[in-house]
Amino acid sequence: MTYLTKLLLVIAAMWASQLALAYLQAKRFQGDLRALRKKGTVAVGMGGRRYRGGRAFVALAADESGVIVDGLVLRGLTVFAKSRPLDSYTGFSLDAIISGDREVESDPKKIREAAVQSAEHIRDYFARIKSGE
Repeated sequence: MTYLTKLLLVIAAMWASQLALAYLQAKRFQGDLRALRKKGTVAVGMGGRRYRGGRAFVALAADESGVIVDGLVLRGLTVFAKSRPLDSYTGFSLDAIISGDREVESDPKKIREAAVQSAEHIRDYFARIKSGE
């Protein structure tokens, strides 16, 4: 076996293990979302950049009146990142989050961006339901 063949096999093994770990991370996040869905309407927003500090995924659950009842955040640079509770938006209305009136300054910008996107998705869903689509 040549050096190049060994190198390609190592790269292929590393790539396959990265795919497997990413799959497990996605399944774990989906399980966390499943528990969050029991609390209300859920949407996931994404903030940040892929190669500059990583991305953040924020899942918010809102009740029928448009108030956030719970949230999750998934952020990190590796496939070992786990979702964590996000309580800083609990009790805020969707409109307050979207307009920026109730921004949580202690959260990084990518989490704030993801929270706004998630709130917009929920608001749009409620608008579609109200209009009868």
